[in-house]
Amino acid sequence: MPTFAQPHVTQSTIGDVTIVGPVGEFDIGTIDLLRATLAAAISPHRTKLVIDLAGTRFLDSMALGTIIGAGRRASGWGGWLRLVAPPSNIRKVLRLTEIDTVFGLYDNVEQALGHNLESATRPTGLPTPA
Repeated sequence: MPTFAQPHVTQSTIGDVTIVGPVGEFDIGTIDLLRATLAAAISPHRTKLVIDLAGTRFLDSMALGTIIGAGRRASGWGGWLRLVAPPSNIRKVLRLTEIDTVFGLYDNVEQALGHNLESATRPTGLPTPA
Protein backbone atom coordinates (compact mmCIF):
# COMPACT_ATOMS: atom_id res chain seq x y z
CA MET A 1 0.00 0.00 0.00
CA PRO A 2 1.47 3.40 -0.95
CA THR A 3 2.20 5.92 1.75
CA PHE A 4 1.13 9.52 1.25
CA ALA A 5 2.65 12.69 2.64
CA GLN A 6 0.77 14.67 5.23
CA PRO A 7 -1.80 17.03 3.74
CA HIS A 8 -0.37 20.48 3.14
CA VAL A 9 -1.24 23.62 1.24
CA THR A 10 1.02 25.54 -1.11
CA GLN A 11 0.54 29.24 -1.65
CA SER A 12 1.89 31.75 -4.15
CA THR A 13 0.85 34.95 -5.85
CA ILE A 14 0.76 36.15 -9.43
CA GLY A 15 0.06 39.85 -9.56
CA ASP A 16 -2.96 40.49 -7.37
CA VAL A 17 -4.13 36.86 -7.41
CA THR A 18 -3.39 34.36 -4.65
CA ILE A 19 -2.97 30.75 -5.75
CA VAL A 20 -3.62 28.10 -3.11
CA GLY A 21 -2.89 24.43 -3.76
CA PRO A 22 -4.29 21.90 -1.28
CA VAL A 23 -2.25 18.69 -1.53
CA GLY A 24 -3.59 15.43 -0.12
CA GLU A 25 -6.86 14.56 1.58
CA PHE A 26 -8.92 17.18 3.39
CA ASP A 27 -11.55 15.97 5.81
CA ILE A 28 -12.65 16.58 9.39
CA GLY A 29 -9.15 15.73 10.63
CA THR A 30 -7.30 18.15 8.37
CA ILE A 31 -9.88 20.86 7.62
CA ASP A 32 -8.30 23.39 10.00
CA LEU A 33 -5.25 23.68 7.74
CA LEU A 34 -7.36 24.39 4.66
CA ARG A 35 -9.69 26.74 6.55
CA ALA A 36 -6.81 28.78 8.01
CA THR A 37 -5.00 29.03 4.69
CA LEU A 38 -8.06 30.19 2.77
CA ALA A 39 -9.03 32.65 5.51
CA ALA A 40 -5.55 34.19 5.39
CA ALA A 41 -5.51 34.27 1.58
CA ILE A 42 -8.60 36.49 1.27
CA SER A 43 -8.99 39.99 2.67
CA PRO A 44 -10.61 43.23 1.59
CA HIS A 45 -7.35 44.03 -0.21
CA ARG A 46 -6.70 40.53 -1.67
CA THR A 47 -9.95 39.37 -3.23
CA LYS A 48 -8.88 37.15 -6.13
CA LEU A 49 -8.21 33.50 -5.36
CA VAL A 50 -7.38 30.49 -7.49
CA ILE A 51 -7.58 27.08 -5.82
CA ASP A 52 -5.40 24.60 -7.71
CA LEU A 53 -6.83 21.17 -6.93
CA ALA A 54 -4.36 19.16 -9.05
CA GLY A 55 -2.70 17.67 -5.96
CA THR A 56 -5.91 17.15 -3.99
CA ARG A 57 -7.02 13.53 -3.58
CA PHE A 58 -10.15 14.01 -1.48
CA LEU A 59 -12.44 16.78 -0.18
CA ASP A 60 -15.20 16.02 2.30
CA SER A 61 -18.32 18.16 2.80
CA MET A 62 -16.53 20.35 5.36
CA ALA A 63 -13.76 21.09 2.86
CA LEU A 64 -16.33 21.92 0.17
CA GLY A 65 -18.08 24.23 2.64
CA THR A 66 -14.76 25.91 3.39
CA ILE A 67 -14.22 26.57 -0.32
CA ILE A 68 -17.75 27.96 -0.65
CA GLY A 69 -17.13 30.22 2.36
CA ALA A 70 -13.91 31.51 0.80
CA GLY A 71 -15.82 32.24 -2.40
CA ARG A 72 -18.45 34.16 -0.45
CA ARG A 73 -15.81 36.30 1.23
CA ALA A 74 -14.00 37.03 -2.04
CA SER A 75 -17.24 37.84 -3.85
CA GLY A 76 -18.46 40.03 -0.99
CA TRP A 77 -15.37 42.18 -1.37
CA GLY A 78 -15.79 42.42 -5.15
CA GLY A 79 -13.42 39.59 -6.06
CA TRP A 80 -13.69 36.01 -7.20
CA LEU A 81 -12.63 32.43 -6.62
CA ARG A 82 -11.75 30.00 -9.42
CA LEU A 83 -11.10 26.27 -9.26
CA VAL A 84 -8.33 24.60 -11.28
CA ALA A 85 -7.51 21.05 -12.38
CA PRO A 86 -9.55 18.89 -10.00
CA PRO A 87 -8.96 15.14 -10.36
CA SER A 88 -11.91 13.21 -11.81
CA ASN A 89 -13.33 12.15 -8.42
CA ILE A 90 -13.38 15.75 -7.15
CA ARG A 91 -14.59 17.12 -10.50
CA LYS A 92 -17.58 14.75 -10.25
CA VAL A 93 -18.50 16.06 -6.78
CA LEU A 94 -18.09 19.68 -7.92
CA ARG A 95 -20.45 19.02 -10.82
CA LEU A 96 -23.02 17.11 -8.74
CA THR A 97 -23.14 19.91 -6.17
CA GLU A 98 -23.06 22.54 -8.94
CA ILE A 99 -20.11 24.27 -7.28
CA ASP A 100 -18.47 24.24 -10.70
CA THR A 101 -21.19 26.55 -12.03
CA VAL A 102 -20.68 29.03 -9.20
CA PHE A 103 -16.88 29.31 -9.40
CA GLY A 104 -16.02 27.74 -12.74
CA LEU A 105 -13.53 24.98 -13.48
CA TYR A 106 -10.34 25.60 -15.42
CA ASP A 107 -7.70 23.24 -16.79
CA ASN A 108 -4.74 25.22 -15.44
CA VAL A 109 -3.84 28.33 -13.47
CA GLU A 110 -2.99 30.33 -16.59
CA GLN A 111 -6.44 29.68 -18.04
CA ALA A 112 -8.11 30.72 -14.76
CA LEU A 113 -6.06 33.91 -14.59
CA GLY A 114 -6.76 34.76 -18.21
CA HIS A 115 -10.51 34.28 -18.14
CA ASN A 116 -12.33 37.56 -17.80
CA LEU A 117 -15.28 37.07 -15.46
CA GLU A 118 -16.24 40.71 -14.99
CA SER A 119 -19.91 39.85 -15.34
CA ALA A 120 -19.61 37.09 -12.75
CA THR A 121 -17.61 38.77 -9.99
CA ARG A 122 -20.55 38.23 -7.64
CA PRO A 123 -22.08 34.79 -8.29
CA THR A 124 -25.79 34.67 -7.66
CA GLY A 125 -26.92 33.20 -4.38
CA LEU A 126 -23.77 34.09 -2.45
CA PRO A 127 -24.41 36.61 0.32
CA THR A 128 -22.01 39.36 1.26
CA PRO A 129 -19.65 38.21 4.05
CA ALA A 130 -20.36 39.37 7.57
